[in-house]
Order: sequence, then C-alpha cells, then structure tokens
Amino acid sequence: MARSEILPISDQRRILFIGLGFVAMAYLLNAIIDASVNGENVYLKIFSPSSREIAVNLTSLCVLFLFIAYVLNLLLKRRRLEEVLVKYQAGMDASIDGIAILNNDGECVYVNNSHARLYGYDSHRELTGKSWHSFYGDDEVRRFEEEIFPAIFKHGEWRGEAVGRKRKGTVFPLEISFSRMDDNHIVCIVRDITRRKNFEEALERKARELSATNSELESFSYSLTHDMRNYITRSSSAVQILQENYQGTLDEDGRYLVKVICDANQGMEEQVNDMLLLSRLVQSEIRRERVDLSGMARSIAAELSMAEPERRVQFNVAPELVADGDSHLLKIALENLLGNAWKYTRKVPETRVEFGMVDLNGRKAFFVRDNGLGFEMKDVDLLFKPFHRLQNAKEFPGTGIGLATVQRIIQRHGGEVWGEGESGKGAVFYFTLQC
Repeated sequence: MARSEILPISDQRRILFIGLGFVAMAYLLNAIIDASVNGENVYLKIFSPSSREIAVNLTSLCVLFLFIAYVLNLLLKRRRLEEVLVKYQAGMDASIDGIAILNNDGECVYVNNSHARLYGYDSHRELTGKSWHSFYGDDEVRRFEEEIFPAIFKHGEWRGEAVGRKRKGTVFPLEISFSRMDDNHIVCIVRDITRRKNFEEALERKARELSATNSELESFSYSLTHDMRNYITRSSSAVQILQENYQGTLDEDGRYLVKVICDANQGMEEQVNDMLLLSRLVQSEIRRERVDLSGMARSIAAELSMAEPERRVQFNVAPELVADGDSHLLKIALENLLGNAWKYTRKVPETRVEFGMVDLNGRKAFFVRDNGLGFEMKDVDLLFKPFHRLQNAKEFPGTGIGLATVQRIIQRHGGEVWGEGESGKGAVFYFTLQC
C-alpha cells in the first residue's frame, strides 16, 4: 500500500476488531451448523474440535478474515474519498469563477455552481452531460472549433476572451481559460467581464470627450492669445505715439501713467507668450535622443552669468549627467529651474546653485538646489499651478508659469517633479525621466 493510502491507526483498529468479530461469528455459526447436521454435541464441536477440523477452520477463517478486512478497508477508503470530494466540491462551488471539466466528446463531466449561475442555470446538475456548444452562439462555436481548440491541443492551454450565451439566449463577454489534462480532459475557467467592459467603454468615451474638449480649449486659447496680442500691439503703438508726439505736453502724472501702461503691456505680452508656450508643450511631439544634461546646465549657467556679470554665483554642476529625452524641451525645463534659482538667490550674499543627481530606490532623480528665498512646505501644492505665485515671491519678476512649464515637460517624458524647501533657507527641485 502506498504511503498516501495508509489508513489512520484508529481505522486500522476498527477494521481489526470488526474482522475478528465476523470471524468469531462465522466460527460459531459453522460449528453449530456442522453439529446440527451430523448430530453431534454443539458444546464439544465448539470447544473440543478434532485436529483436522482445527486446521480446516483456521485456514477458512484466515481467508475469511483477510477477505473481510479487504472489504472493510475498501469501504473506509471510499467513505474518506467521498468526504474529500464533498470538501473539494464545496471549495469549487465557493469560487466566483465558473469551473467546468469537459471529456473527449466535449461534454461536461463536472460543473460548479458558479458556472451554472453564470449561464443562467439553477444548479450544476442541470449541466452535467451537456455539450459545451450550449454555452456559445454559432459564431463562437465556429471560432472555438477552428481556432481555440486546435491551439489547446497544440500548446496545452489557451487564454483569452469570448462571448458567452445564457440559457435564455442573452449574450455577455467572458474571460476564459482552457487547460488540457493528462487524460485529454479539458478544464475550463470562465469569468463574466461585463462590468469591466462597461468600465473600459466608459473610459474610452470619456477619453474621446476629453480629447474633443482639449481641442476646443486649445483652439480657444490660440484665438484668445492671438486677439490679446492684437490689443496689446494696438495699446503699445498708441502709447509710443503718445510718447513721441506729446512728450512735451505731459506733466509728471501723465508721464507716470504712460509708464504704467507700458509696464502693463509688457506684463501682458509676457503672459501671452507663456500661454502660447504651454499650448505648444501639449501639442509638440517628443523626439527622444541622448541629452548631455551636465553640458546643458553649464551652458545655461554661463548665459545667466553673462546677463548679470556683476553677480557672483557659485555654480556646481555634476559631470556626465545624461538622459534620454527631447533636448529642446529639457533645455526649457532646465532654463526655468536654474533661472528660478538664479532669481530667488538675488538677495543672498554668497549664492550657491547646484545641479546633480541622486539615487532613489534604483531610479535616477536629477535636482537643482539653491540657498535662496525658499518656501514653506505647506505651500508646496501651489508651486506648479499656472500663473500662481507664492506671497514671498511676488517682489521678484515673473508670471508664475515657470514651474508649471517644467511639470508639463517632465510629465510628457513620463517622469515626476517635486520640490522641497524652507523659508529663507533655499529650495531643491527634483525631477525624474522615463528612460
């Protein structure tokens, strides 16, 4: 007997006692019948048998005992197997997936209750012996016979989607998995994916609506900025004529008002340009190439120093920092980050700006660090909102579009950007790129 088939000690003892009981009863019954037939004394026949009778009886009783033990062993094994099958059946019925086993003729030899309910039946007993054709329409049956079952017998399995048919004829989408057993029976596991399909369709519909809305917004933004630029140009031209032709007739208040108009026009022009830049960032195509970020940062730092040669800023750029991305867009991002660092360290006597890289759980994160104005961490969520400026930054020039531009560029590269800072002690901005 195999190790897995050895019965527990309690079952072995039970078989032994029952077998001995049957043997004793058989011996007594045999002795009583022989004594009655031969006219002998029953007491002597039972307790004083002859040597020949003892040998014959012992042989018969041993054979009988072995037979009884074998039968009892089979009965106990069957009972234990039935208990195991009941547990397995309960476990299979508890599954949310429909499970069926098909024989070589394509008939269901096993079906759990989930499978039955999935197809609109009350019990798995209604499906036992039914062909798998009952679960699908004609088109799917043809697809199974021509495509899916040949793949199952070739590769041993198949997974994909199909269209099921319920008992009353309604159809529904299925996720289905087939696996071939050693005896060529096929295990079939199915799941209703109606809710998932509906959700995917809703997402696709929302995506189409969002795309259409974005197109409308882009058209509106372009039209708005174009019209605003026309008005700004007309206003600037009028102010220029006023300055050229009527400068002598303007008093101090008049000249001040002309300056206010000129500053306002310039601010509006900058905002229009920034809005157009954001619009182009959304529409432009990403052209990936190997970009030398260290060389790019050094070039930007040199341009900033040339623009204000009177400032003394210590730039520390880590060497050999490279990434895959759009060189034009990445340059815009670095110009904004380094430009902010340059701008917000203006009042610091010993200015330090650093560009480098750190390792965050195996992923490269580039950073720009400065020892300038900084910010409160409670305001960190406001940093990347377009045209929004923190209270302590309003004394510096700008439109509040720089970090929003950086975020758009980094997101288009599949990365993230975030900032850390402390008011009066500087800030550091990190960004990652999908390589």
